[in-house]
Amino acid sequence: MKLAATGSSVIGPAHLFEHIPNQDAVLVRGIQKGWCISVADGLGSRPLSYIGSRYCVQSVQRSLELQAGFNSTPLQISQQIQQFWLSHFGDSHSAFETTCLWASVTPAGSGMAAQVGDGLLLIKSQGQLRVVTSLRDGFGNQTQTLSKAKDHDWTSVEFTLAQPGDGVLLMTDGISDDLIPEHLEGFFDAIFQQLKRSNKRRCKRWLTKELNEWTTPRHGDDKSIAGIFRTE
Repeated sequence: MKLAATGSSVIGPAHLFEHIPNQDAVLVRGIQKGWCISVADGLGSRPLSYIGSRYCVQSVQRSLELQAGFNSTPLQISQQIQQFWLSHFGDSHSAFETTCLWASVTPAGSGMAAQVGDGLLLIKSQGQLRVVTSLRDGFGNQTQTLSKAKDHDWTSVEFTLAQPGDGVLLMTDGISDDLIPEHLEGFFDAIFQQLKRSNKRRCKRWLTKELNEWTTPRHGDDKSIAGIFRTE
């Protein structure tokens, strides 16, 4: 079995024009010979949300590293992520509000993932694509944030990457809100094929180019995406 991962985050033209930082953040890291990924989207109405999203993905990595080797559930890891984030910002957390999507896969192909807030979480296992994100007014839960989430607000899943082409893909709403449901599998497979025939670095360059050239209605928004795939 061989796993590969990639990801990219680009600032939206609207934020670039207004000299606003990219409010999204992305994480792609090796962990215990497997991979962990995360994307986060800071709320545009909050002045320091770009800092909140960056600390969110750092909290994901920290939580997964601490839980490595334990039989933790996706919800338990999500609770740990939330605790790290809230402890860091304290009573001022409302200025840093963000969404959170994360996933991890072991070297044996066992995976888990969770989401709170908007964006999209896709899983392909045994060749079957599944939209994990709860559908609410399109793709997403547009009202929830990491700091306010209760246990029942998290959408969690455990899965196995059983064959080449299986994987997990996370993205913020700057991408997901523009995708047509009927095209999701083709979109997923295009990223897998690009990663399979290149490597993490070249695939990241390709993703970055594609996101910068995004031509659909929400092109002005920041865009982040990350995925883990079984390539052999």
